Amino acid sequence: MNAAKLIGNKMRKIIISIIIHSVWLIPNLAFSQIPTIRSFSGDGKNVDWPKIKADTEKEEKAAGGGPGFYNYDCDQGVNPLSASSTLANQGKYNYKIKNINDDDPMTAWIEGKQDYGIGEYFEIKAAGINVICNGYQASPKAWIENSRVKKFKVYKNNIALCFLELADEMGRLSFELPDYRKYNRNKESVYKFEIVEVYKGTKWKDVGISEINLGLCCVAESSTIKTSSDQVIISNVNKGFTISTINTSTGELSNAEVLKVFKQRHLSLLKINCGTKEIQLTYNHPLYIKDFGFSSINRYMEVKNLNNYEDLINRIELGVWDESKNQINFEKLDKIEIITGVFETITIGKLTRGNTFITNGFISRVY
Repeated sequence: MNAAKLIGNKMRKIIISIIIHSVWLIPNLAFSQIPTIRSFSGDGKNVDWPKIKADTEKEEKAAGGGPGFYNYDCDQGVNPLSASSTLANQGKYNYKIKNINDDDPMTAWIEGKQDYGIGEYFEIKAAGINVICNGYQASPKAWIENSRVKKFKVYKNNIALCFLELADEMGRLSFELPDYRKYNRNKESVYKFEIVEVYKGTKWKDVGISEINLGLCCVAESSTIKTSSDQVIISNVNKGFTISTINTSTGELSNAEVLKVFKQRHLSLLKINCGTKEIQLTYNHPLYIKDFGFSSINRYMEVKNLNNYEDLINRIELGVWDESKNQINFEKLDKIEIITGVFETITIGKLTRGNTFITNGFISRVY
């Protein structure tokens, strides 16, 4: 074989090798570029839902009724659509996709493959998602014996969004997908959760998810609430507590009893300053904005087509309560920043009269 032909054969092999490796690299490059999101751990490995349910129902029966053992008023609900497979019914028990949003962590969707369900998935329609109950949480025994999800690949409208790593714990796991801060309650998307890795059960390969949801609201638990005579830390406000509500048209204060208090865990908040007042709250919590009315910061930005929080500085005025003059003032927003961590948040959900309250001096309303 002459030198030219030898070189030609080698070049063809090199080109073929480049093409093969390029084809392999393109999807793997895309696969590696999406971010990895991690959940905040839940409530340990021994959440006894059957006992919690029995105890709660006993207390509520004595009190003449109640919302039930698994009640999170901030949860917005999602719409389960479909699953790639489902475990067959076991007697009276079913494992359908509808179980992942039925307000009962003791039911679950369980995939139907013989192995550990790698590649299996479910789809839901929602404005967003930030809460999940991992595994089959019918009982601590059922949870540990069945397999749980260690990592999902999450898609939004068929586009890879991120990997989601879940803690191996019972209870509610909190997380924030990359699109969380763009939440719009009027715009739902289809989210697909594909199993990538699992925690192996001690007895069964079956992989389950008990609940998935979107939890919204509130303000930081250290925030204060105005009453007729004092400022009370919101974490001390319970059903039956009397607080001040305000008529934003007249500026008149009156008293109202609290009927509902909502609580939710979040991993980031907005920290807002207006003059001498400061508040930490979620992206979707409503404030009183001059010439706009009650709106969350993010909703206002969406309507005004603003992309950066900095664009709000000295541009909007927020309603605050002036204690010295007993009147509503509007003060310019002069600082806004995102803070991250693990935050227990609370808000007022319902009052006997009116729908407004004053928190850290800012005028807000029930969500």
